[in-house]
Amino acid sequence: MNHIAPSVNDSAVESDAPAGRWNKPLPIETVRRLSALESWRSFGHIALEWSMVVAASVACWQTLQWNLYAGLPVYLLTILFIGGRQHALSVLMHEGSHYRLMKNRTANDFFTELFTAWPMHIAMRNYREHHFPHHRTPNTADDPDWELRTQDESWEFPKTKAGLAKMFLFDFLGLRVVDQWRTFGRYTFPHKRKRDWIDYVREVYTLTLIATFTYFGLWIPYLLMWIVPMLTWLKVALRMRTIAEHYALDYGHMFRQTRTTYPSTLERIFIAPKNINYHLDHHLYPSVPFYHLRELHTELLKTVEFRREAHITHGYTQVLRECLSPPASAGANVATECGEKRSAA
Repeated sequence: MNHIAPSVNDSAVESDAPAGRWNKPLPIETVRRLSALESWRSFGHIALEWSMVVAASVACWQTLQWNLYAGLPVYLLTILFIGGRQHALSVLMHEGSHYRLMKNRTANDFFTELFTAWPMHIAMRNYREHHFPHHRTPNTADDPDWELRTQDESWEFPKTKAGLAKMFLFDFLGLRVVDQWRTFGRYTFPHKRKRDWIDYVREVYTLTLIATFTYFGLWIPYLLMWIVPMLTWLKVALRMRTIAEHYALDYGHMFRQTRTTYPSTLERIFIAPKNINYHLDHHLYPSVPFYHLRELHTELLKTVEFRREAHITHGYTQVLRECLSPPASAGANVATECGEKRSAA
C-alpha cells in the first residue's frame, strides 16, 4: 500500500501541514475567507455545552433524589447526553489545538485548556504534540495515533457483526478503561515542550477543584454525572468517530486517507458534534474552523477530483457496514465496502 506522506523525524517543525503532497483544490481566496476566526462563536459554543451539562446533571440528580426508579432511565439518558457533550468539548479542544478557537494564541491556549481539556483530565497542548504529527503523516508508522492502535486488537478490521457488537458493548460498560486511560495518558504530561505558566495554573485549578468538591460534598454527583459518562458513552463516541475518520478505507488516493460522513440529527447530538464529521475536509484545510466546515465541504464538492475520489459515507451505521468486509478499490461518493486495517509499514 502506497504512503501519501513520507517519514517525519522528531525535528519536524510544529505544524499541522502534511509532509507529503496533498492536492489543494480550492482557490487561496476561498480558503482565506473560510479560515477567518470569530472568537465570539467559540465562546458561545463552549458556554452552550457547559450550560447543557449543568442543566442535565441538575435535572437528573433531582429526579434520582425524588424517585430512584423513575430516575434510573433518566440517568441512562443523561449518561448518553453528557457523554455527547463531553465529546463536543473534546472537539472544541481539538479546534483549540489547531489554534482555531480564538484569534489571540495565548488566549486560545488558556481558554481551551480551562474549559475543554482540564475538565477531561488532560492538557490540550500535550494533545497538540501528538496531533500535529498525525496531520503530517496520517495512517503511517510516523502517525502517533495509528502507532498506538496497532498495539490493540480491538482496532483490527474487518470484524464480524458479533465482533463489532462486543467491541461497543465493552466500551459502553466501561470494560476498556485501561485502553482509554492509556490513550488519555499520553496527553497528561508534556512530551517535548517546556512547562510554562499555564501548566502551573493547571495545578492550582486541580487543587481548587478537589477542595471545592470536598468542601461541598460533590464527589458522588461528580462521579455519577461526569466520570461515568466519560468512561462509557464518551468512549463509544470516540471509538465511532475514530473508525469513521481513519478505518475501513482503501487508502488508494489522498482523498481516501480519511472519510467525511453525513450524520443524522441524532448522530450529530450523540456521536458527531461540531461538524467533526467533515474529517476529510478538515485534513485538507485544517485552518478552517469547525463552524465553516460545512461551507468548505460545499466548495470542495464543486471540484471534479474531490467528487470523484473522496470517500463519503451516508451515516455512521453505513460506516459500521463498511467495517464488515475487506477493502475494495472504489472512490467518489459511494460508500465502499471495505474494512481491512492498513499496515503501518
